[in-house]
Amino acid sequence: MLLFPLTALYAGAIALRHFLYNKGIFKSEKGALPTLVLGNLHAGGTGKTPHASYFLQVLSKKLGSPSKVALLSRGFMRRTSGLVWVDADGDWRDVGDEPALLKSLNPLNPMAVCENRRQGVKAIAEKHPEVEVVVLDDGLQHRSLIPHKSVVILDSDRPLSDEALLPAGNLRDFKSRLKGFNAIIISRSSENLHQEMEKQGIPSNIQPVFSSQMKDATLPHSGKPRILAISGIAEPERFMDRLAKEYSVVRRETYSDHYEYTEKDVQGWLASIRNEKLDSIVTTSKDAVKIRPLIEKHPEIVLKSICIEVVWHNEGAVEAWVDEWLESPIFAKH
Repeated sequence: MLLFPLTALYAGAIALRHFLYNKGIFKSEKGALPTLVLGNLHAGGTGKTPHASYFLQVLSKKLGSPSKVALLSRGFMRRTSGLVWVDADGDWRDVGDEPALLKSLNPLNPMAVCENRRQGVKAIAEKHPEVEVVVLDDGLQHRSLIPHKSVVILDSDRPLSDEALLPAGNLRDFKSRLKGFNAIIISRSSENLHQEMEKQGIPSNIQPVFSSQMKDATLPHSGKPRILAISGIAEPERFMDRLAKEYSVVRRETYSDHYEYTEKDVQGWLASIRNEKLDSIVTTSKDAVKIRPLIEKHPEIVLKSICIEVVWHNEGAVEAWVDEWLESPIFAKH
């Protein structure tokens, strides 16, 4: 109840912004290339990055080359501004941790970060004329760009029916926006699709709705190694709990999402490794992007990262949806 006045102010600001875009007072237009925009209503933690990587890969396969599919991101918490190209050997702080991770997973796809998504798409079209489609990994609230296709990702573990707007809850946008998206993905799904839709409060006439699970790529090891588990992502408890099934998690260190690690952190980890005779540090692939440069001078630290992959309950339906879009007239001129 104490946060209700702040939530009401936030709701008013969001409603006014949508009204101004809906009435054309704020300008919206489509990009220079076909765009597939992914995003969420929650303030993080829905599995957006693994899903973005999946769509980069499936579109690259269907269009015949990763050079034909680009990624554009805002580059949250980067130290730069404007348009910056994401290079495989670049500094993650210039582009943000998630774009750096996506580049490491998909090195042949052109990638850039830019606050202004329309300008970013235009820059991609100019520098990479071979690109036929751009995936935006977080752009549903960036209303100045009208997506050609928009996909919202929901979290099965956090039903919309139980959530409220920030700061009282964890929603960054109205639940009513669901009906305006071209597709819905329910991630971390453990029930059948009908049950998942009921749990989220999604009407049966809203289609298409897909469901997926997050799968940790397995790392080879014997026994249950003694580890220090590190996580700087949204909803870190889920990652930590999964590790406990395969490892002896002697110590857990959790940090805020997008946290920038320091030498002081490294020294604390070293003390734990020495004092508790730990075999390694195990972390997420997003955290590893930021940690690896810091431990280059510390060969004593064995770092293992776990990549999260998307497993669909009906991948055929997802690919059919992608195929239908690629066969639409908009791609005939590209």
